[in-house]
Amino acid sequence: MLNLVAPGPKMAVAKTTQPQELKQYFIDHFQAVQMAQMGLGKHDQNIASIICVVDTAQNEADGTMYFGMEQNMEYILCHMMDAEVKPLIASMRALPQVVVFNSLGEHAPVVDKIQAEFQCERTSTRDLLLRENNEGVIVAFLMNETEAGREFCKDTLFINQPYAELMSYLCIHAPRYLAKAFEPNAWHMVDLRIYDRYEVYDLQYKRLVKAIQALNLGYIVTETWNREVSAFSDPVGTYHIRLLTFLEPLELKKMLMGLEYSASNRRIVDLNVIWHNKKISWRNLLDNKEIRKQLKDTTAPFFPKSNFFAAQNDKALLIKHCVEAVNAKLTAEDKEALRELERSIIALGKDDEE
Repeated sequence: MLNLVAPGPKMAVAKTTQPQELKQYFIDHFQAVQMAQMGLGKHDQNIASIICVVDTAQNEADGTMYFGMEQNMEYILCHMMDAEVKPLIASMRALPQVVVFNSLGEHAPVVDKIQAEFQCERTSTRDLLLRENNEGVIVAFLMNETEAGREFCKDTLFINQPYAELMSYLCIHAPRYLAKAFEPNAWHMVDLRIYDRYEVYDLQYKRLVKAIQALNLGYIVTETWNREVSAFSDPVGTYHIRLLTFLEPLELKKMLMGLEYSASNRRIVDLNVIWHNKKISWRNLLDNKEIRKQLKDTTAPFFPKSNFFAAQNDKALLIKHCVEAVNAKLTAEDKEALRELERSIIALGKDDEE
């Protein structure tokens, strides 16, 4: 997951006396995946809806199966009006909406801090299945990644507030809560600005998000449209992303500079990095002595800046270095996914030029 705070899957409970038949219906019609117990299962970004099938012949807490589906809940419920499945369902009810909080680091202090600020109940999703209401919001917490994938924390918070209001508040205050999970200097908050002369921002955004995920560059906190005005040109639309990153800002700039270029070495986007209200330039990378040593392929002591800038191809060397740094961290699958988006961007760019 890239966002610190994101909407979780919509959930509903279906009671039945024929759980196996209902299970097969979900598998046949929606390619449903049977999941581990909610609140203890693995995180899957493709799951949009979860239906909890309760066998009325057993204890509700024990005789429950969980099915994750990629389709949205409205689509599923409309199809369940079919006469084929109606006899299988004794009753259905909605569960509260879910907010997923990406609790990186130590999750317990994050849960404690949010709980202290709201009049809420610390419980588990399993316990919520026993309640006959759908009011309030479930806040579930994702723990650190393991070899098996990301897992949810056992504890959840049940907050009795309107969903949209709580979601907006948590998005704004997520960094403050997350600060409880790390040492003060463990992470940085930076702003990324996407400039695209062809204005195919949807594709540029998809490509950048894919790269952030593949390269582990950080987590998106907020995002918004903006417009920058110059005295010498028309207003330019930009897309701004606030990123929480565990990389040093110069290292992040190096990776993003490499991402400005396609596999065919064509510059297809301008990605600016703003840190502490100052733009990090490619010149700042050239000013870094470790990067300069890598470019010069030397382990010699630090050499004067004036000697370094005597060469005319310094920026070209830096671009090549950044692109190679990005490619070295990408898998073959991720490279192909990015190249497919790049081909679409370049194709639209050619149309614009014509």
